[in-house]
Amino acid sequence: MEDYSLLKEKKIAILAGGWSAERDISLKSGAAVSMALEELSIDFNFIDLKSKEDIKKISPDIELVFIALHGRGGEDGYIQKVLEEKGILYTGSDPQSCEIAMNKSESKKIWRDLTLPTPDFVEIKKAGTAEMKLTPYLSQEKDITALDKSFVVKPSREGSSFGISIVKPGEGSLEESMNHALKFDDNILVEAFVPGRELTVSILGDKVLHPIHIKPSGSFYDFKSKYESNKTEYLRLDLEEHDLKELKDIAWHAFSSLGCQHWGRVDFMQDENDNFQIIEVNTVPGLTPNSLFPKAAFFEGITFEDLIAKILLLACKGT
Repeated sequence: MEDYSLLKEKKIAILAGGWSAERDISLKSGAAVSMALEELSIDFNFIDLKSKEDIKKISPDIELVFIALHGRGGEDGYIQKVLEEKGILYTGSDPQSCEIAMNKSESKKIWRDLTLPTPDFVEIKKAGTAEMKLTPYLSQEKDITALDKSFVVKPSREGSSFGISIVKPGEGSLEESMNHALKFDDNILVEAFVPGRELTVSILGDKVLHPIHIKPSGSFYDFKSKYESNKTEYLRLDLEEHDLKELKDIAWHAFSSLGCQHWGRVDFMQDENDNFQIIEVNTVPGLTPNSLFPKAAFFEGITFEDLIAKILLLACKGT
């Protein structure tokens, strides 16, 4: 057992719940973090933020916060700015990095500029309004049909697969999928569909954990596959050494290029030619029993309790 005496000296709070579409998932993550700290005999306050008004629940004597808030308010830099203004240490990335990572379009633009691999896409701002602006980011100068007529339509600033649809020839409607995404955000991403394996790479401190291969119960890793199905499989990815190094290197660069730090997760598709394509970065990954980050830690021999303590200690670095 590692020495967590520093944490036992801190006044710690767990922030969970929130007001985003991911509220229920956040409460489950917060409950899991609570159980871990109880196992380690570390005192804490659990704070359920139901609205921005509840920020006042964060008392001035709190020294360290574990952010278990997913989606808007938790991963977009909002709560991080609040905590910085209060002079409170917190887990994860800073406000600017969170804001960028939460916006899938902005993240992908940065990766494109750095020649990191990510699927072609079209960004649609102010979708459904007279001011709608459509901007393609394609490998070649083509129109949207260059995406091979198979698309993933998603809100730019949402998580847990909310608002995501896949449109293929004869399957689904682009218009209906856009309307579905619009329920969550007026900025929409229409991304080239990449057939292949769904992979995820977790990062803890300066260590890139072993990748996981996700075999969803459905056609893709949607909300049902993530949280409701017991048929989704999570496998320790088997790769040749040079391919493993390549994937980990890309994950690290995708994460660090957005300014992210301490902990997070990078999601990928491995296409039919075995190329790795970055899909998104999560700055506050889920910590529920079905969540990917704890599974990656388990494959590295890190218990859930130690994982939570390590994340909190990373927030204390430099103090």
